[in-house]
Amino acid sequence: MIRITRWVIAAVLLLNTASSYAQLNIIPLPKNIKENGSSFTVSAGTKIFYAKGLKPQAELLLAALSPATGFDLKTAELTSSVTNGIVLKLDNSLAANKEGYRLSVKTGLITLSAGSAAGVFYGTQTLLQMLPAEIYNKARKKDVSWKITGVDIEDAPLYEWRGMMLDVSRYFFGKDYVLKFIDMMAMYKMNVLHLHLVDDAGWRLEIKKYPKLTSVGAWRGEGAERTGGYYTQEDIKEIVAYATLRNVDVIPEIELPAHTLSSIAAYPHLCCTGEQYVVQTQHSISRELYCVGKESTFDFLADVFEETFKMFPSKYFHLGGDEAQYDRWKVCPDCQKRKADLGLKTEKELQVYFNQRVQQMVKKYGKTIVGWDEIIEDGLKEKAVGMIWHDPKKAFKASEDGHYSVMTLTTHTYLDMSQSSIPGEVKAAGWSNPITLEKVYSLNPMLKGLDEKYRPQILGAHGALWGDQFIHGTLLQEISLLNENRSEKYFDYLTFPRMSALAEVSWTPLAKQDFGDFEKRLSSHYRKYDNAGYGYRVPVPKLVSSEQANGGYLIKVENVVKGAEIRYAIDGIRANAYSAVYTGPVQVSQLKDFSAVTVVNRDVYSLPLYFPEKYEKFQKDGELIGEWKPSLIEGEQFSIFEMNASGKVNGNGEYQVSFWFTEGSSRLEIKSIEVYKNGVEITEDVHDGFTGSAADRNRYKFNISGYETGAVFTIKANVRGDISNDSNGAVFIKKL
Repeated sequence: MIRITRWVIAAVLLLNTASSYAQLNIIPLPKNIKENGSSFTVSAGTKIFYAKGLKPQAELLLAALSPATGFDLKTAELTSSVTNGIVLKLDNSLAANKEGYRLSVKTGLITLSAGSAAGVFYGTQTLLQMLPAEIYNKARKKDVSWKITGVDIEDAPLYEWRGMMLDVSRYFFGKDYVLKFIDMMAMYKMNVLHLHLVDDAGWRLEIKKYPKLTSVGAWRGEGAERTGGYYTQEDIKEIVAYATLRNVDVIPEIELPAHTLSSIAAYPHLCCTGEQYVVQTQHSISRELYCVGKESTFDFLADVFEETFKMFPSKYFHLGGDEAQYDRWKVCPDCQKRKADLGLKTEKELQVYFNQRVQQMVKKYGKTIVGWDEIIEDGLKEKAVGMIWHDPKKAFKASEDGHYSVMTLTTHTYLDMSQSSIPGEVKAAGWSNPITLEKVYSLNPMLKGLDEKYRPQILGAHGALWGDQFIHGTLLQEISLLNENRSEKYFDYLTFPRMSALAEVSWTPLAKQDFGDFEKRLSSHYRKYDNAGYGYRVPVPKLVSSEQANGGYLIKVENVVKGAEIRYAIDGIRANAYSAVYTGPVQVSQLKDFSAVTVVNRDVYSLPLYFPEKYEKFQKDGELIGEWKPSLIEGEQFSIFEMNASGKVNGNGEYQVSFWFTEGSSRLEIKSIEVYKNGVEITEDVHDGFTGSAADRNRYKFNISGYETGAVFTIKANVRGDISNDSNGAVFIKKL
């Protein structure tokens, strides 16, 4: 098996040779970049000069350059013209875009100009990327030439909002990891950190007026299973200060009215029933909501907001607002009285009232509310920011209603989703299709069709790292006795390199976005991650071609990780870190015999590139017993699809039959299955299910108690195509 360290990167990657050349593999790709034929080499005598107000940026650059170079670099305020060194200065002509900058690298002199400190900081991040990868190491690296290619760069972002959400409720990530995550974001000019501080599974923010929020709401489980934690107000002040210096805006999310069980467990009077609950230890969406009928609910929120906004200076406040189930409100006398007093007809309208009232409460602090796209569907009158997570067309509707949008699409930016369907892929959310690196990079085409007059209301894009896998089934949490920090490394694996793709599509001009070019530039960034101590998913070798030749196939692959190697096997057994080194095209008799892996070192390597057999991804559902195609399916009427299960039903016990769609324009609807032994029906499972681009209740179960050797078992499924008969798929059976 591939050890856990395949997806955990050591702090230092030992390679045979250090970089001896500069790079222009910058991500995100700048707006304009041109080589000028010169170069600059950072040496022990290099000095960093800064204009008034830019001392913090100069000190950050010094702190980034000094450890790996070993040079005792100096900074000085810029008081006159400089002809040698690194110069950071402000230029009013660049003030139109506060994050834009101009960078000139020439022999002996680097000049970095911007309209604000933010632009200067981003220019320094570009500068660091142009140095050898070892610059990100915290230890001195000898025998490295710290040479930077001469360039002239003009740069500014495409979107003003380039964000990431870190779910610290489902799993508590300590302050140190949050600071590290800010560094990971800043490396790629990401500028919004959204902290999901509150959910059913945990309250993570110290509120001094309500100490039980953290003494009770921040913890779950009992005894040795007790886990949790929270940020003190001092922690938050440190996080915000650290982020602000790196031009990252930290936005708190205090969920309401749903996803609030952690606070209700601490203060039961906040819900409709007043009953005592406990913080959940397994993932689910609690039915408990804040009681909208009690004024004490709003008193509580007013107190929470007052303390929260003293810690978070951001102009934005995220209220969540999603997935509220109204069961409690429907039977709560206080909620129903509020509903009647307001003349409202539905509980959904009650939530609109709740959101609008919160909007007014935070307005006095100068805050604009942000929420999942449900809040902008519900009729908010004042401008808000909707995080569009399901349907991109909601951004168009939001724009028409005067709201702003941030694209946080489950199909493109939910980075807690699996990155592939390759067997052995690290456990991740699987309720949507895998989100590959290229899928993230294809985000912008989703905005086609938006009227240009509304485009300014699309603020940008946002990645989401949800932590519900930590409390959903198998726990993904660190083994503290071994101090492995597996949880942080797991999130690193989900983040890189996909966040770099999100950064580029949020920053680089549309006309310059090209995945092939991005992938080539990214090749050298894995060594940056290694040196910085960031984990990442090692990409599989890139398949270039698999052409028929000499009675078999000639396979050509390409390495997409600079400094790594490809190892391959042609015997049908999966390649590993000890397999033969790939040096050129390989001949095989059958495609299934070939596999290859990207090997960074013996402990760090990719999942395999291989040629899966037709139904390999359904192996967990057992053996194939039938395949349907259009000629076997009716378009509108249910009909019988018959399968021979003899030999597959091989004894008494419980069996499961699974239906899986593979292609076509119409899903398959299933009403029931009937099981026959020697032509006589012996059992059935009757329920409605379907399988298509999505599937629901598509598994059917039955028991065999009178098995007879040699008996003929037949399964008859009652099925139809929901639109037409254009449906293809396969049916599998396994004994449970």
